[in-house]
Amino acid sequence: MPNNDLDKLAYALNEFAKLYQFRSLEKRLYGALTVSQSYCLRTLYFQGDKTMSELSADLGVRLSTMTGIIDQLEYKRLVERVDHPEDRRSLRVRLTPRGKEVYGAAHEAFLGYLKPVFDRQTDAGRQNILRFVADVTGAVRRWQDNPNRKVRRRAKKNS
Repeated sequence: MPNNDLDKLAYALNEFAKLYQFRSLEKRLYGALTVSQSYCLRTLYFQGDKTMSELSADLGVRLSTMTGIIDQLEYKRLVERVDHPEDRRSLRVRLTPRGKEVYGAAHEAFLGYLKPVFDRQTDAGRQNILRFVADVTGAVRRWQDNPNRKVRRRAKKNS
């Protein structure tokens, strides 16, 4: 178990990420979806139809990997490939009504667990949480962009 606050934060964030990515709360709603399939559904649910290239860029995976993900989701009748309205050589991927229902129900269930925690906070507390999560997200992105960079920790000032 971590012994200082920064290590405790890193540990807590890792545990949160594992729970969020491999969440079992909605298992009955999501069924047997992989993390990538879930993220793909989320992207289509909130952003609408996408080309395979757009999806692969959004999820940070190779086009060949994205093809496999879409094949699996199509087999489960959660997405469908449709003609691109402006480029007849291209296809777009969209959620089926069943895909919208599955993702929407799981998302609402997830929010149902977050809402009581968020509602207990003051407006200022909620803003602090959102700002903190945005700061942590930015720090993780900077780390991913340059994982070998040495960053000096600020020493505690003794007063």
